[in-house]
Amino acid sequence: MSYLDKLLGIVGMGSTIANATLLRKFLTNVMLVMVLTAISGTMAGMILIAGFYGLYLGLVHYGVDPSTAALSIGGLTLIITIGLASLAVLRFRHLRDIPGVMSLNGPIMSRVGEVADAFIDGLLTGRHE
Repeated sequence: MSYLDKLLGIVGMGSTIANATLLRKFLTNVMLVMVLTAISGTMAGMILIAGFYGLYLGLVHYGVDPSTAALSIGGLTLIITIGLASLAVLRFRHLRDIPGVMSLNGPIMSRVGEVADAFIDGLLTGRHE
């Protein structure tokens, strides 16, 4: 049985979610994944910046004027950024076309809303340790 099934079972039985050990473990793992993703994204960004700087230094080393090299690297960076942003917009539009995913009345959003409401109710009325 997965963590999500157990979590939904706890909600269904009307247990106080604020005191559920399983929910605490689940939220801890979710937060850990979010933190590790943020750190990994930052590190990947730093590697990309170092790569672009190395490319700039390589262009200057082989005789390209520093301002021309900077303009070339800036243009390359801008093209890559525009490409990635347009890809993200296309994916978001594709996600919107899937029925019931992005609507607030769809089955996924109603379940998320129910779980969030139950969590807030348990947090506000539950026993605190």
